Amino acid sequence: MLDAVKLATFRAVLAHGSFSSAGEALALTQPAVSRQVSLLEAQLGTQLVRRTRQGVHPTEAGRVLAGHADAILGRIAIAEEEVAAVAGLRRGRIRLGSFFNALVFLSAQAGAVLGERHPGLVIEDHLVDRRAAFRGLAAGELDVAIVFEHAFEPDPAPDAVELTPLFDDPARVLLPAGHRLARRRRLAVADLAEETWVRAHDGSGARYVDHVLAGAGLRPPVVLAGRGDEPVEAQALVAAGKGVAIAHALNVVISDRIAVVPLAGAPARHVQAAVMTGGRTPAVGATLDALREVARGRARPRR
Repeated sequence: MLDAVKLATFRAVLAHGSFSSAGEALALTQPAVSRQVSLLEAQLGTQLVRRTRQGVHPTEAGRVLAGHADAILGRIAIAEEEVAAVAGLRRGRIRLGSFFNALVFLSAQAGAVLGERHPGLVIEDHLVDRRAAFRGLAAGELDVAIVFEHAFEPDPAPDAVELTPLFDDPARVLLPAGHRLARRRRLAVADLAEETWVRAHDGSGARYVDHVLAGAGLRPPVVLAGRGDEPVEAQALVAAGKGVAIAHALNVVISDRIAVVPLAGAPARHVQAAVMTGGRTPAVGATLDALREVARGRARPRR
C-alpha cells in the first residue's frame, strides 16, 4: 500500500524540480528527500524520477503515479478535515436507539440540546427495545441507546455495554376523567380493588400489571388491550371508561378524558443510556451530556 508521506515527498520533488528545493519546502534535508523517493521506488519496483542537468523529471511510471498523487493526497486531506470536524463536533451524526416513548420525547429533547451546543451534530433515530439496543451497540449499528429496566425485573446489560442511569420513571394510575377517585392526590393499589383493570396481552407491560396486582393480593376483572412494553392502546380504553390502567409517567398520553394520579407502592422503571465500553467518542460524550440534562428535568419533583 502506498505511503502518504512518501507520496507527498515525491509530488514535492516533481513540483519543485529538485531534491534540495523539495527538502526546503518540506523542512527536510536533501538526503532525507532522496531516501523517501528511493523507498517509494523500491516499494513499487520501478524507477520514478530521472536526474538531469536541467533538474529532476518523472519517468513514464513516475508520470502515471503523479497523475494519481494529487487525487490521493487530496482525498486524504478531505478525510483529515472531515474527521477533525467530527472530533470537534462541528458536524456528524449519532445513531440513537430508543424505546417508543423515549424516541418521541427524550430523543427530541436531547436533539434540541445538541442543536444549541453543536449545531452540526444530528441524531438519527432507531426504534429498539432493550435487547435489540444491546445487539445494535455490539454490532456497531448504534452509537448510543436509551433503554429501560423494570425495578421488579432486573435485566443486566452485557459485560461490553456500559449503562448510565438517567432517571427513575414513576408509576401512574390512569382513570377516566369523571372517576370518583380522579381528584385524589395519590392512590394505593388497594384503593382500586373493585375496579376493572386494563392490561396488555403480553410483554413487560403485562408482567408489570401482574406484578403490581399480585403484590397487593388482588385478582380484579381484566380487559386486554395492546401488546409489548408500552401498550398505549390501554389508554384509549381508560378514556372510554372501560377500566383503569397503570403506566409510567413517560408513557402517559395527555388527554382531557384521562386523570393521571401517582400510584404509591408500585415500582418505578429505571431509564438508562447505554454505550459500548470504551466507545465514548466526542460525539457520544456530547449526546450523553445532553441526555443527562434532559434527565435532570425529568427527575425534578412534580406536584
